Formats: sequence, structure tokens, C-alpha cells
Amino acid sequence: MTRTFRLFLIFVLSNLASCVPSKHITTIESCTYDDKTNQTTYNVLPFGAAVMPGKWTKTTFNKVSYQQHFKNADTISVSVAINQASNYPFYKPNMSSNEVVKAMYYWDAEYWAKQIGASTPLLKQDTLNHFLIWQILSDKNGYDVNNYYLFGCENGIVFTVFIATEKWNLTQKISFLQTVYSNKKVGNCCK
Repeated sequence: MTRTFRLFLIFVLSNLASCVPSKHITTIESCTYDDKTNQTTYNVLPFGAAVMPGKWTKTTFNKVSYQQHFKNADTISVSVAINQASNYPFYKPNMSSNEVVKAMYYWDAEYWAKQIGASTPLLKQDTLNHFLIWQILSDKNGYDVNNYYLFGCENGIVFTVFIATEKWNLTQKISFLQTVYSNKKVGNCCK
């Protein structure tokens, strides 16, 4: 083989290899507050964005769960994760959005039950909009946990929204979770 042909072959093969989809997708993250609409937008491109009512400041990021944590001026804590469904261990190809949400709930609820003896009641399920809301509740083994989660999925993108506060009543918490999910912007990378 001539040197030119070998270089050409290497070039072609390396380009073909780069076209093979990998499970991991590089993301670009940003967070902005719009004082005109009083909303904070957390973008995770190419997956989508979560739009939260009010002004929220980023705090920490959990590299395991991909949750970005936020606080507001009243020190209320929320977390948002936007990820591809295929990144979760329970995922199976061709799962519907509702199947992903339900499997994620069972997977996470089982974890919290084992870790801290939590009860994990399902509070609301919306199969039309592909989300559910549930609670993590425990006062065992020194834990005092009363948190709420929304898990939703659309076009292969999973949105999780978490809130932990005693400053809001149950109606306010559920309203916040649903508002964030209904205001989401879904990317188109992962279906």
C-alpha cells in the first residue's frame, strides 16, 4: 500500500468511527435569571432546559445524579437534573416515556427505602404529560426527611425536579414542581 492510500484509509476509518453513537453526550450548561419574567432558566444542551419561577442561585452539583442544586433568597432548596433516559441502569431500548418515569420511580424509591428506611408514596401520576410526583419521608435512624420529587420524560430526556422545604405547604410544593416541568424545553438529541 502506498503511504497516501494508508493515510486516506486511516482518515476514512477514523471518520466512520466518530459517527458511531456513544452513550455519553457532551453537554453545555448555563443558568440565567430574567428579571422581566422573574424566571430562572437552567439549560443543559443538547438535552433541554428547566424554567423555574423566581430567582434561584446555583449552589452545588452532584456528579453522580447530575443534579444541579439551587437556593432562593428564602433559603428554599431545589434541584434539577436533565439527562438522557438511556444513562440510567433501569433503561431498556424502546421504553415509552411513561415506562421510563415509572421505572425511575421504582428504582429511586427502592434506593431510599434501603438507605434510610424511607416511605416513598406516589402522590400524582399524569400519563398524558409523562410525569409523576412522589415523596421521600423518613424519621428513622436519625433522619428527618420530607422531600418531594417530580420525575418526567419526553423524547428520551428525563427531567427530575426536587424540593426540600418546610416553608411551603404541600400545594405550593406540588405547584412548583408541576410549573417547572410544564415550562421545560425539550432537546431533540436522544429519542
